[in-house]
Amino acid sequence: MPKFLIVRMSSMGDLIHTLPVITDIREHFPDAQIDWVAEEAYVELPRLHPGVNHVISIALRRWRKQLWKKSIRQEMRAFLQRLEQDRYDAIIDPQGLLKSVWVCKRARGPSCAFDKTNIRDKFALPFYDKTFAIPKTDHVITKNRKLAGLALGYTPSEAIHYGIRNVSHALDWLPKTAFACLLVNTARAAKEWETRRWVELGNKLHQEGIHSVLTWGSATEKARAEEIAKQIPNCTIAPKLSLMDATSMLSNSMITIGVDTGFTHIANAVETPTIAIFCDSDPNHAGVIGDQYVANLGGIQVQPSVDEVWQHVANALHLSSKSQ
Repeated sequence: MPKFLIVRMSSMGDLIHTLPVITDIREHFPDAQIDWVAEEAYVELPRLHPGVNHVISIALRRWRKQLWKKSIRQEMRAFLQRLEQDRYDAIIDPQGLLKSVWVCKRARGPSCAFDKTNIRDKFALPFYDKTFAIPKTDHVITKNRKLAGLALGYTPSEAIHYGIRNVSHALDWLPKTAFACLLVNTARAAKEWETRRWVELGNKLHQEGIHSVLTWGSATEKARAEEIAKQIPNCTIAPKLSLMDATSMLSNSMITIGVDTGFTHIANAVETPTIAIFCDSDPNHAGVIGDQYVANLGGIQVQPSVDEVWQHVANALHLSSKSQ
């Protein structure tokens, strides 16, 4: 039985963009053992894919702040002992950083990564056993899939399947009628769509009889969501969400409109019609792609208009109504 290890530790969007690799590997090696190393805050994401056998939790973000503590050193030893339990036929690292190559070198097996064209940290490059050339202009999902294919000797199919298992459980706070998820917050202020535009969009949805649900992750984000919500009729602010609850919410949403953030990519991965708004990043690099209705709008220092976003929302709703 072949054994493979994926080293993709963070962030949420990057882990989601690696999920199709698991589907590809399973297609070509149905009996393989596939393990995944992920930061402790993100371990639930690879567990959403039934093709992952074991998720090995690492806590580098926390450990490096408290290295003097005996308990932290014990955690690190336990991680390394777990990592070294298996010998892998290939260790695939699409992250390409010094911290991820450190994991690769502590694991047992040949490590594989991007070559100098795509590697994120060139200081990590000499420590890999094999590196592969992939066009820099490819979408990040395509890059990840090609990397695994070259490392393991197969060509990925054209279809992209994220492979997330069905996650749908009751959330008592969700509206009982059709709703849209508005993902208004993101980690960087430059990536935010203007508040007034969200308000206008939410009111357009209300006129169509669609409830809006807004999410948040910090006190600052909650305050922004509340400012937007008070200007939109029939608007719900979600409670602080676990990853599983967020995935269930997004799976049941009629449509998701969101900025460049992890939840937007989850909506895409669970095949909810998704409109992604990019205000300070390149959608050609990491935009949403899938078989359902998707649209990537905006770009670096570009704010798409409400009319532009609404046209795609209307198209998605029209297609959804025809399929029912």
